[in-house]
Amino acid sequence: MQTYDYQNLIDSPAYRQASRRVLRQLLEALLFEDALANCEWQGEILTLSGRSADNAPVSYECQARHTFSFGRVRITTPLLRKANGATEDAADPALFLAEIAPWLAADETRLSQFAAELLATQIKDAQTLHARADQVLRGADYDTVEARLTDGHPYHPSYKSRLGFTLDHNRAYAPEMALAVAPLLLAVRRDRSRWTLSATINQDHGARALLCDADWQRFRDVLNRRGLCPDDYLPLPVHPWQWEQVILPGLHPALARGELLSIGPLTERYLPQQSIRTLGNLDDRRGLSLKLAMNLVNTSTSRVLAPHTVQNAAVISDWLLALVERSEWPAPMARPVLLREVAGVSFTALAPAHGQYGALACIWRESVHQHLQQGEAAVPMTALLHVDADGRPFVDQWVKRYGPEPWLKRLIERAWLPVLHLLWEHGTALESHAQNMILLHEDGLPARVALKDFHDGVRFSKDLLSGPAPALTAPPPEHRCVNPNSFLETDDADELRDFTFDALFFVSLAELAWLFQRFYRMEEKRFWQITSAVLCAHQERHPEQAARFALFDCFTDKVAIELLASRRFQQEIRLRTRLAPNPLAQERKPPCA
Repeated sequence: MQTYDYQNLIDSPAYRQASRRVLRQLLEALLFEDALANCEWQGEILTLSGRSADNAPVSYECQARHTFSFGRVRITTPLLRKANGATEDAADPALFLAEIAPWLAADETRLSQFAAELLATQIKDAQTLHARADQVLRGADYDTVEARLTDGHPYHPSYKSRLGFTLDHNRAYAPEMALAVAPLLLAVRRDRSRWTLSATINQDHGARALLCDADWQRFRDVLNRRGLCPDDYLPLPVHPWQWEQVILPGLHPALARGELLSIGPLTERYLPQQSIRTLGNLDDRRGLSLKLAMNLVNTSTSRVLAPHTVQNAAVISDWLLALVERSEWPAPMARPVLLREVAGVSFTALAPAHGQYGALACIWRESVHQHLQQGEAAVPMTALLHVDADGRPFVDQWVKRYGPEPWLKRLIERAWLPVLHLLWEHGTALESHAQNMILLHEDGLPARVALKDFHDGVRFSKDLLSGPAPALTAPPPEHRCVNPNSFLETDDADELRDFTFDALFFVSLAELAWLFQRFYRMEEKRFWQITSAVLCAHQERHPEQAARFALFDCFTDKVAIELLASRRFQQEIRLRTRLAPNPLAQERKPPCA
């Protein structure tokens, strides 16, 4: 990227749009998380006091409103900064944090890191918005929508930080801009790796099932030419950015020892999906997707793949499939699709003390195209929250065709209720935020839901399961110290409920409620009435499960919601949450009450 492009980007409307969004989501999160003690309300005018670097008084002002959904505050006008008698649009999230820092219970080092994440989000969101220009996604095919959605996390203020990417990297590899990405194929010694394979894959074929014919032949030919036995090695795709930034600079001794060997680029073309490091096969859309380890920090999380989670991926997927297959899925539900993680390889000859745990790994995942039935199409669930470049929601035609209330009712029945059914019947909680869900629809009418990302997105209690637990590989003790929130087992039923509830209702459905209020004049209270009615109707039809409904009570007065912003500037603990009013509790009707 040339210098003039940077200036053109910063002068563009996209930069102003990104700046406003980062500040809006930051302020909304801090308000919800009760992190601000320096704010005053006068009607719908919100004012925050601050201090500039020279200790002069500063204030920030905007219009905002409390909403029915979890008591969340929505900022409805751009944030203004007032200082030295002048008023201007706030445009610098790092400056905003610095000027309100005296009122935050913040660790100084972590606050500085959080500010860097916000600045990175601001410029990279601006870049993707600028590149997309006026592209309308409504009506596009699944793979295009999956890649070109620019929205990111609707609550987390660091929704597009991508720390480690320059703007050149972002242009080359970001899903919003990349035309295709060519993963590099490595061969890794079996005795220096961990390997897992689904029981549904022919064990005699093993790794052969993971590569196309041309790549499998090349894999064996390269090893044979070197006088090595191909059966002593496993295939491991790697992202080209990871190869250049991490593998070559830090793991070249393993290449010198022959523990790793470069085979060359994969033959088939891949397109990055929303998570950047998950790549869909462009040449064989029914083929397996690749989820790759990357030392990239996005939404405040390093996108490596811990070896124990890689080893657990196929085990958890097979176990979940067995749960789904032995369950009944009474109408109006439809049996969900599981995009299973069928294989995984991780190179483990790394020293965790050097920060390399999980730096080189791949998980192979089923494609949604493999599961589509006649008349069905797929769309990422995140698209339901998207407002297109023409100012209308992505779902606008569908909602208008079927009516807001019937369409919403059908969505809850077909997409949300199956996830809750797994919790109620099997004591199994899925982290089903919108990026982990795909809506299967028939001409815009919700039909089924496809669920994904299971290797570290499941929680359960052995005592509360309706059957045997999966036999999992435990994380090493040092991993628990670094990432205390990475755990799959708990004995707390409320923790299971909240794990499901947070992603399913707070992150996703609350955003849809806000969209329906703005565009379809459906008050949030009515939105949650419809949702509550669907859940209550299911419970009334199945009184035999009353004890389980009570154990995992989705109508409790308050639910624990994870503090995604505050945890970025406070010391890490196992779970940092706050109790929020449950909109379902205010709308429940007997006998759910």
